Amino acid sequence: MAVTEPDDPAPRAGAAAAPDASAAPLSPAAFRRHALRRAAGNFALLKHRHCAGQLVSMHQAGTHWLKFMLANALSYQYATPPPRYNHANDIIGGPRDAVVHPQLPRLLSSHSLPHPAMRWGWLHACLQLPPYVVLVRDLRDSLVSNYAKWQARYDVPFAVYVRGDQGSKRYNSDIWWCIRFMNAWGALAKGLPQRVTVVRYEDLRGDPAHELARVARAFGLALDNAALAHGIAVSSKAHMAVKEDPARPPGAVRESSGDPRTAYDRAAREFVGAVCARYLEYDFGYDFARW
Repeated sequence: MAVTEPDDPAPRAGAAAAPDASAAPLSPAAFRRHALRRAAGNFALLKHRHCAGQLVSMHQAGTHWLKFMLANALSYQYATPPPRYNHANDIIGGPRDAVVHPQLPRLLSSHSLPHPAMRWGWLHACLQLPPYVVLVRDLRDSLVSNYAKWQARYDVPFAVYVRGDQGSKRYNSDIWWCIRFMNAWGALAKGLPQRVTVVRYEDLRGDPAHELARVARAFGLALDNAALAHGIAVSSKAHMAVKEDPARPPGAVRESSGDPRTAYDRAAREFVGAVCARYLEYDFGYDFARW
């Protein structure tokens, strides 16, 4: 049985040769079948359903930041110690992480995709599935950030990485993973909006107070305005940078190096636009034809 994915699993070093950029991608129908087969074997969210809520996010979508804000708001409201590290796994962790503060509502975090059966509303009631908050980001920026973090491990130029690898797990995230994630969660959010709350990273940056309050409501958390304000106030990049976990790969908090879109040359932009137009079924309001 599949398990919930860790916060940011490291790609396997030297897992395979660079994918053949000339290989023809799957047709949209074949890609949907491929995505369905993979999702049908992933029971992680069904297995780890005993919690107050699940935060499910794209890679490099601001997961640490949202978790850190929410964890600090919870610790303020419940008068417990704040998160030890910026990943906040002692308050909002994965299913394998120890429960450090049992008095807090148990929230879990992962990058997992939903099982196809989760589109059935009756299953949520029958299995008492928790509410889900899905954190997404413009996949073009997510890919640049992911490549910046794992460039040494990937050991390919960005022009190769951006084309991804439909058939393997060479990368911990690529354009095809992002599309599978967005299509799967987009369908679930459309069908069960009362169970799935979507938060866009760009909106979180623009108005963290509003979006953090939305997350708290989605999870049914009794967080007052003071707790929410505290969570935001202590979660700047400067605050988070001093709380790096020495046991984890560095780079969870990175300073902006300008417009990430400059990483894309003309061919990469045309490729991303064409792939999204052909394969992406739920765009979450992003316009991938505009750069």
